[in-house]
Amino acid sequence: MKTDSLFHMTCSVLLVGAIMAGGIFADNPIISHRFTADPNAMVYDGRVYVYCSNDDDNNNSYDIASYILISSDDMVNWTDHGEVFRVPRDASWANRAYAPTCIERDGKFYLYFPDGGNSIGVAVAGRPEGPFKDPLGKALITKSMPNCNVQWCFDPAIFIDDDGKAYLYFGGGQEGTGTNLRGIELNDDMISVKGTAKTIEAQGSFEASFMHKYNGIYYFSYATTGASKIDYLMGDNPLGPLTYKGTALPNPTLNGQNINKSNNNHSSIVEFEDKWYMFYHDRRISNEVYKRNASADLLTHAANGTINTVKVTAESVPQVKNLNPYDTVQAETIDKQKGIETDVCSEGGMMLTSLAAGDYTGLSGVDFGDGASEFEVRAASASGGGTVEVHLGSQTGTLAGSCEISATGGWTTWKTFSCDVSGCSGVKNLYFVYKGSGEPFRCNWFRFIPVPTGMDEDRDHIRIVRRDTDAAHLQPVLNMDNLPDGFIFDLSGRILNLYIRNHRTDGCKARGVFIVRNADDGRAVGK
Repeated sequence: MKTDSLFHMTCSVLLVGAIMAGGIFADNPIISHRFTADPNAMVYDGRVYVYCSNDDDNNNSYDIASYILISSDDMVNWTDHGEVFRVPRDASWANRAYAPTCIERDGKFYLYFPDGGNSIGVAVAGRPEGPFKDPLGKALITKSMPNCNVQWCFDPAIFIDDDGKAYLYFGGGQEGTGTNLRGIELNDDMISVKGTAKTIEAQGSFEASFMHKYNGIYYFSYATTGASKIDYLMGDNPLGPLTYKGTALPNPTLNGQNINKSNNNHSSIVEFEDKWYMFYHDRRISNEVYKRNASADLLTHAANGTINTVKVTAESVPQVKNLNPYDTVQAETIDKQKGIETDVCSEGGMMLTSLAAGDYTGLSGVDFGDGASEFEVRAASASGGGTVEVHLGSQTGTLAGSCEISATGGWTTWKTFSCDVSGCSGVKNLYFVYKGSGEPFRCNWFRFIPVPTGMDEDRDHIRIVRRDTDAAHLQPVLNMDNLPDGFIFDLSGRILNLYIRNHRTDGCKARGVFIVRNADDGRAVGK
């Protein structure tokens, strides 16, 4: 899906710059090169993972058969993991994959998916991005089970309580009685149910169940009749009774204009880095019913525990940490973009593809520290190649470097290209502008190389000019007795630990910078 002209023409009035007073913000929607809906957020190992219905599947109806996964550790720069689940490929008995939910337990990831409005299955993986396998070969929840005969047996939401008990919520329908949503406890294996489903009585309930817990209180949120707004209940038990409290998110409106065609919504609520967030979808890019995009805004609880009405914004949420450009960063990690698409990469993971002259991707809050000297990009080109321009501040901002990409001989033949850069120090917003004829190249990843910096008199820091190996290869020397007391650094200059030895065998008392190489047997033989 190339959304460049559509995104920038229809949303130019609604979207504002990323640099806001008090910090760096993302833009809503949080992903704009794909159509995504029903965002289910899960926090795991310092990242937020959001599983989305793939509205790129849709063609003037809800024909969804796959899920897209995106993730971020800073809430601004999002990595596209691509399609992580599809039916019937990954569950042969199912024909549709409506709104998903996923959770981690004991190192496994459990993805619950509805086959349209008929039943709910489960798939299991060892990583958030899969591959997911169907352990049952059939549905986990069906309408024939006791108290599960709701009009729409779909929209699952998984919740694990503090005591380790797991609950699955689901259901929906148009009858408007407020009795069409259900909750059921799961066994510890997460792929079988325990007991009978309970009715969750919810005023005006329609679909899109979700459960979160705050200060010991359970919050059950859901979409109301017509799915036009997100209301919520509060209570002391995950299966009720729960008391209606009001609306957490009205139908998304920005600057007095409805950006959702007054149509359905589906939300999830998670805590990450001491802040609460609501993920939801809207139609601010396409202005079409069946082409939605995931957005995120801050959620706060009032002093009495109720939810303050979520404010829909163009800016989305503040960045919670800076991005390290000296790590290998996947090219499909994006805050802003124009024209790009992503696809599966022959080297593994995803890549940028369908690039054309003038397309760009942007990252926010990139911390170069003392500065970068070089830029590296992994690229493949079956054509004549082109150029990756590195700009600071905006896609037309200061040109920091220009990396020439030559033909590699094919779209699956990858090479690493590099160029010098200047002006890359401190915290910057970073843009990669792609130049060349036709589709000049495809990109897998990039990284920057820090400038050399010596050790100052206070021994605060040291930086290495090039990374010819990775920090893991330094590990054997950490226990060598012939190293002096002092700081151990990784190859980007960060302090790993304070190394204080109780015994020295070589009598070395010197201070300074020591260069250590490893012999084949692992001994430190030089300094």
